[in-house]
Formats: sequence, structure tokens, C-alpha cells
Amino acid sequence: MVRAGWGYPGALLLAIALTLCGCNGGDSTSPPTARPTTTSVQPGGDAGPKKGGSSPSTPCTVSVEPGADLAAVANDQPEGAVICLAAGTFNVARAIRPQASQTLRGSDNTVLAGDVPLERWNREGAIWAARGYLPPDYEKSGQCEDTDSNPCQVAEDLFLDGRPVRRVMNKTAVDATTFYADYAANVVYLGQDPAGRAATLARTRTAVTSDAPGVVIEHLTIRGFANLAQQGAIVIGGRGWTVRDSVITANHGVGVMIAQADNAHVTGNAITENGQLGLGQYRSQGGRIDNNRILHNNTADFWRADWEAGGIKVTRSSSTISNNDVSNNLGIGVWIDVAGDGVAITDNNIGGNAACGIRYEISRNGRIAGNTVTGNGLALKRGAGTGLLTGAGITVNTSSDVTIENNSVSGNLNGIGVQARPRGNGPWGEYVLEKVVVEGNLIDLGAPATATTGYVESGSLTRSPGPRGIRFQSNRYVLADADARKFTFNGGTLDFKEWQSAGNDTTGTAIPG
Repeated sequence: MVRAGWGYPGALLLAIALTLCGCNGGDSTSPPTARPTTTSVQPGGDAGPKKGGSSPSTPCTVSVEPGADLAAVANDQPEGAVICLAAGTFNVARAIRPQASQTLRGSDNTVLAGDVPLERWNREGAIWAARGYLPPDYEKSGQCEDTDSNPCQVAEDLFLDGRPVRRVMNKTAVDATTFYADYAANVVYLGQDPAGRAATLARTRTAVTSDAPGVVIEHLTIRGFANLAQQGAIVIGGRGWTVRDSVITANHGVGVMIAQADNAHVTGNAITENGQLGLGQYRSQGGRIDNNRILHNNTADFWRADWEAGGIKVTRSSSTISNNDVSNNLGIGVWIDVAGDGVAITDNNIGGNAACGIRYEISRNGRIAGNTVTGNGLALKRGAGTGLLTGAGITVNTSSDVTIENNSVSGNLNGIGVQARPRGNGPWGEYVLEKVVVEGNLIDLGAPATATTGYVESGSLTRSPGPRGIRFQSNRYVLADADARKFTFNGGTLDFKEWQSAGNDTTGTAIPG
């Protein structure tokens, strides 16, 4: 059965002119001859025009029509096969597990959908009920903004005409704008009449996952998957994967997760409106994340300030994050946290994220350069304050050997904050704040009124930052008032002259703003 696309929140992004790179089928060796497949798969040929009109450099091994079991197709095809998917919606009931160097290539408007239609509705008083669509109840995880009922932990999202419906956590709370899923009774309750509407429920956990190397995913829309917190709709589990020129949207957990997989390349994608996080990287070296639009993630409202929600999070990994637009996510824009080692964050636009724009935390060997960081940290909820310990456009927290240079930082909760906390030990010993250089940045502190820049300590730390190589130098500070106390240092707030008199940024300049 083939369903037409229903206008999911991210579907409008299909019209965005993405910069598409050439298609690549993996390694340079010729793939073996394709074995016979199901009747909906024709060997050879082409699956039709590609998004953006690009031509593949590697011909299709097989072409697949909607209705095929893509998990079976990937399993039946040999290593190196280029599996071309025609336009239309493929309902994915089980995860697709590509073999080494296989390519999954979409056509114009090829959709992998993880949701199922809800078709059997009965009216019960003022609400409607659909029975038999939920999985058995399961163990849940993740920290939500709402800590009373934890709605963010439940992954089976409901869509009506392609738009998400807000979840409530008991039947009596259902109204015309909400739904409730009763797992014990296996009933979905909806507060508006679904007659004549397309009602669907996210049901399949994962779209694509494999530990095989060299896989390519390109020109696909992947949406409506019920992936749990910290799990990806796409899970890159093998070395040297490429995910490019695709739309990953309206999935419950993480859009794309790089998990123990070196040398992954994620490029040219629109990763939008996923429930928790746009992209995650865990225990993976040499990642490249570039030229993506990572927007409006954390629709399920996981904890914005401090629990892996928003744009990008990197843990125990190295990567280059460049030329992305990471904006309007309900959480941190780009977060390097726990033993990141060798991460470069360069030439990105990072704006309007609810928490920090960039946070480099208990990690080392970082470079943050050439980014435009605007309007971040202004939509925090629980646990939030306004000081440097809460966050900033760019924050370095108890990390070492980090350079912050040539960024434009304006309109954030705070400007650039360097903070030291007692954070225990990591792979290379104690996490400490040392050798952090903040140089050549334009830091606009005109708004908000409470915004500052500088250095702050927490807990039992009493050491001066000077001997540990914390240096501000040659920055330009935009100040609405020359006497404004916009600099945090040694437990107090200073004006610009006092900031310099204390030995900070003696080569910096104040600019009226």
C-alpha cells in the first residue's frame, strides 16, 4: 500500500534549494551482479530525477518501487549495490540494514515513513478512540522540561494531516488540541473528529542502521519514526558512512546519530523538527558535519538547559562542524560534552537556540572560529538564571586548550563565558579549565541588559585564572554605555576600564553601540 505524503512539518523543506554534491556509490570496486529481488524491484535502470537535478556518478544496481520491503532488498543485494528508490512513500516496518558500501538513493520526493495510519475510530463521548495500534509499554528514559508526567519520554507521536498533535498524559486532559496514548489498554484517544483527516501514529523505531562500512544515504526524506531518546532515526554504525542531501524530520528522538563509527560525513541535509536532537555523535573520530540546516529540533521538549536537546551534541569524539545553520532549536545549538577531543566548530550560523549557542564542556583541544552566534539562551525554562554559569552565546566549561577566535557574538543571554567547576576526572585525568584563548571576536553586549562576558568560578575552586592561561585579547566589545558593568571577573562585575585594569584584554577595544 502506498500513501501520499501528508505535508509533514519538514516536508516544506523539500523545496529548499540544498547544495547537492555528486552521488557516490561507495568504494571504487565494481559491485557483483545483483541477485533477483521482489517483484517490485527491477534490476538496473534509474529511479527518476534526483532532488536538485543532480546526476548520479554511479548507476543504479536496482530500482525499487513503493511497496517493497526495503529491509529485504538491502539484505538480498550484494555489497556495493546502489539501491535506487522511486518517488513515493515507502512504509518502513522494520529497520533497513545496509551491507558494506551499499547506497540508498532516493528520487524526487522519496519518503521513508515510520508511521502507520489510524483508521479504526470510535466516538466515546466528546473524544475519539482507536484501539490496537500501540506497542506494549516499555522502559522510558530522558529528562523532560515537564518533570511531573515526563511526556517527552513517550515515542509514539500522533500526526493529524501531517502536523503533530500535543500529547497529554491522562485521558481526562484530552481536549480538541491533544491526544493521549493508554498503553495498558492499547487505546489512542484524540480530542477532535478524525473523519476525513489523515491520522497517523509513529510506530517503527529506526529507519536505517548498520555497522557495515561505506554506506551512502542520499536524496531521501526520513520522517515519522518512533525512535527513543538518544536513539537515531538514522544510526550510523559503520566506518565511512555518508548521509547527504536528505530531509530528516518529525522523528521522536535524534534525527541522525553517529555511534562508534569513525569518518562519517553528514552534509547538505535539512534536519528539522525532530523530537529531541538534530544530530548526535558518540565515541566516533574524524566526523565531518557540514552544510546542513539543523533547525527547530526538540519538539518533544526535553530539558532545554542541560539534557542533550537541541541542535548538535558530540560526546567522546572528534569532528569538524562547519558551514551549518543551527538555529531555533529548543536547547543548545552545538554542544561538545564529556571528553570531546579535537573538535573544530567553524563558520556556522548559530542563532535563536533556547540555551547556549555553543558549549564546549569537560573536553579539550577545541577551536571555535568564524561563527555568527546571535540570540541564543533566551528561552530557557527550569533551572535557568541569567549569569555566566547559566550560559552564553559561547561557553567554555572546565575544558582545556580551546581557542575562540574571530566570531561575531550578539544578543545572547551573555556574550562569551569561560567557567570553571569541579567536574571530576576524564580519560586524560582531572577536567580543568586551562589554556583558553578568546581573541579577535566581536562581542555585542548591548542587549539583554543583564548580558556580560568574562570568567566565573563555581563550587570549591579558588585558583586565579591567570596561571592557567585564560586570556582575552584583541576583542571588540560593543557597549551601549561606556560605564556599563558588562564584564564578569573574580566574583564581581566590572566596567571596561576595570576589566582592563585587572589585566584582561589590554589590547581590546570598546565600541559605542
